[in-house]
Amino acid sequence: MTFFCLLLIAYCSLLLGGCQSLPKNLAGLPSLLSSQSESSQSQAYFHYLKAQRAFLAENLSQAIAEYEEALKFQETAQMQMELATLYQRQGELKKALKCVESALKLEPRSQEAHFLLANLHIGLNQLKEATQEYERLVVQNPNNREMQLFLATLYAQQRRFPKAIRLVQGVLRSDPTLLVGHYYLGRLYLEMDRVDKAKQEFNYILSRDQKFVPAMFELAVALEREKHYTQALNLNRRILHLQPQNGRAWLNIGRLFLIRRNLEEAHKALERVKNLEKHDALAILQIGLVYLEQGYCDEAIKEFRVLFNNPRFGNRIRYYIALALEEKGAAQEAVQEYQAIDRESENFVPARLRLAYLLSQQKKREEARRLLEEAKAAAPDREEVYLAIAYLFEEESMWHRATVALLEGLEKVPNGSELHYRLAVLYEKQKNQEASIYHIKKVLESDPDNPDALNFLGYTYAEAGIHLDEAERLIRGALLAKPESGHIIDSLGWVYYKKGLYEKAIEELRRAHRKMPQDATVAEHLGDAYVKQKRFQEALKIYRRAMLLENAEISKLRKKIQELEVQLQKRGL
Repeated sequence: MTFFCLLLIAYCSLLLGGCQSLPKNLAGLPSLLSSQSESSQSQAYFHYLKAQRAFLAENLSQAIAEYEEALKFQETAQMQMELATLYQRQGELKKALKCVESALKLEPRSQEAHFLLANLHIGLNQLKEATQEYERLVVQNPNNREMQLFLATLYAQQRRFPKAIRLVQGVLRSDPTLLVGHYYLGRLYLEMDRVDKAKQEFNYILSRDQKFVPAMFELAVALEREKHYTQALNLNRRILHLQPQNGRAWLNIGRLFLIRRNLEEAHKALERVKNLEKHDALAILQIGLVYLEQGYCDEAIKEFRVLFNNPRFGNRIRYYIALALEEKGAAQEAVQEYQAIDRESENFVPARLRLAYLLSQQKKREEARRLLEEAKAAAPDREEVYLAIAYLFEEESMWHRATVALLEGLEKVPNGSELHYRLAVLYEKQKNQEASIYHIKKVLESDPDNPDALNFLGYTYAEAGIHLDEAERLIRGALLAKPESGHIIDSLGWVYYKKGLYEKAIEELRRAHRKMPQDATVAEHLGDAYVKQKRFQEALKIYRRAMLLENAEISKLRKKIQELEVQLQKRGL
C-alpha cells in the first residue's frame, strides 16, 4: 500500500471521528422524524431508541438491525447517515454507500453526506468518484486548507502530480510557513522521484521544528534513495531519541541494516519491533514483508509461517509465502502454494495470475491460459486479468489475439486506462496509428496528467512529423511529472529534431543518453542529430556504440554507418 493510500485512510479516520458517534441528546430525537402519521413516528422513534441503546452497549449488529426497522416506518437523511457510519465501522462499505446516497436524495446539499460519500469511495478504491466529491467540497469551502491538502493526496494517489502540486502550492501561498503544507509538497516530490526538491522541503520543516517526526521519516527515505544509508540510519536513531518506543523507526533501521547486508543487526532491530508491538500479528507481517523486499526469502518465510493459521489474514499469508518461494527460485513449491489458495479468497485471482506467469515461463502456455480463464470467470471486471491474457499472447507475437483479449476487457471495464494504454502500444506495433492514437487519448480523458500517456502521444506525433507544437506541449507536460525520465527527455529531443532545431535536439538527446547509455534508440537519435549538424565523426562513434546495445536495429544502423563512411571518404577524413 502506498504512502498516499495510507495517508488517505488515516486522514479519513481522523475527520470521520465525529461521524462515528451517534447523537447523545435523546431529547432531540423527534426532530429527526418528519411529520407523517403519529403511528409511524412512534414506531420509528421506538426502534431508534433501541438502536441508541444497542450502540451504547457496543452491540453494533443489533444497532444496525434497529436502524433498519426504524427506517421502514420513517426515512430521514440523518438516520440514513447514522446507519451508514455503523455499516462503515462494520466494514460493509457498499451498504454504507447506499445509505449515504439515500440521505443525499433527501438532502442533496448536505456537506456531511458528501464528505462521508467521498471517504466511502476511497474505502472502495473508487478514487475518481472520491475526487469528484472532494472537488465539490473544496469549491464549497475554498478556505478549508485541510480539504485542499486532502484533495492533493487524492490527485497524487492517481499520479496526477502537477495538479496536486499546484493545489498544495496554492495553500502555501496563503500561508508560506504552514509546515504541514511543506510536508505534503515534500511527499509529492518524493513520489515523483525529485529527491533534491523533496529534501529542501523536509529540511525547511526541520529548520523550523526540529521535532517534526514525519518530516524526519521522509527525509530518511530521501537519503536512502540517494544510498546515504548511514545518514538515514542516524535520522531514524534521532527519532528514537525523541520517541524510544517508535516501532516504525526500529523497522526502518532493520530494513537499512538488511540493505547493508548486516543480518545480525537487522535481526536485533526487527526483534525490537516485535517486543514493542507485543508480537502483534500485523507487526510480524510487516517484518516478513521487509525481509521479502530485501531478498531474505528464508527469513521472510519463517515470519509468515508464524501467521499461517491466523484467521485475520486468511490466504494472504499463503500468497506471501508463495511469492517468497518464487523469489528464491523454488518455483515448484511456489506453484503448490498458489494452487492451494481458496477460490473465495481475495488472493485467488492474483495467485492464478502468478501461476499462469510461472507456467508460461516453463512453456506450458495452454495450462497458463486455462488458469487465466479461471481468473476471468472469478473476476470478470478486473483489468489485470485481461492484461495478463494479452501478455501471454504478446509473448508469442500473437498480436491479434492479444488485441481481442484487451478489447474484451474494455467491454467489462469500459474506463480501464491500462487496457487502453496496452491497446495503444499493440496497435502501434501493428502500424495502426489511428487506432493507437484513439486509445492513448482515451487514457488521457480519464487521466489527463498521465506522464506515460502524454509522452506516448507526443512521441507518436513526433515520429509521424505531425502536430509538432502539440507534441512538445504534451512531452513538457510529461516532464512535469517525471523530470528525470530518460525516455521523456529523448522524446523532447526528438521533437526538436523534427522541428529542425538541431542544437536544442543535441542538448536534450545528450542528456537522455547520459541517463540511458544502454538504450540503442536514444543513441541512434543522438547520432541522427549529429549528422544534421555535419558532425560526422561524433555520429559515427555513437552509431557504432549503438550497434552493441540490446535493442539495436542492426541493419538500419549498419546502413547509416556505411553512408557516413562514404561521406567521410569524400571529404578525405
